[in-house]
Amino acid sequence: MLRKLTLTLGGALLALTLALPATAQPKKPPSPHTVCMQSLAQSSTTFQNQQVDARKAFRAQEKAAAKAFHAQERAAAKAFHQSHPHATAAERTAFRGQQKTARKAFDDQRAAARTAFHVQQSAAEKAFVTQQEAAKKAC
Repeated sequence: MLRKLTLTLGGALLALTLALPATAQPKKPPSPHTVCMQSLAQSSTTFQNQQVDARKAFRAQEKAAAKAFHAQERAAAKAFHQSHPHATAAERTAFRGQQKTARKAFDDQRAAARTAFHVQQSAAEKAFVTQQEAAKKAC
């Protein structure tokens, strides 16, 4: 008897759980304005992620260039010391001057690249903001 009652209740519960989603009211589709605004939010997030990725890539490239330059400086110093074990003061001064000039040129090039990158990032952001504002008006 208990077995029959359990099976009947289980069957009724199963039938109700299957029928419940069919009787639920369907969701209203979002309005075109809502879809448009969601699209704008998504494109803004995508743009910001692209900016962050570009910044990370630039910094990695900058770091790799600095690492290579410093390795080159160390190699040049080692080569100088091996080829001039008893260098005169004038030779040492000339070598240090060359190293200083190379370091200054590297730093200047690095600063110019950094400035150009920031200008490019700012221009892209301004263009994107303008585009977003126009799209918002169209929504």
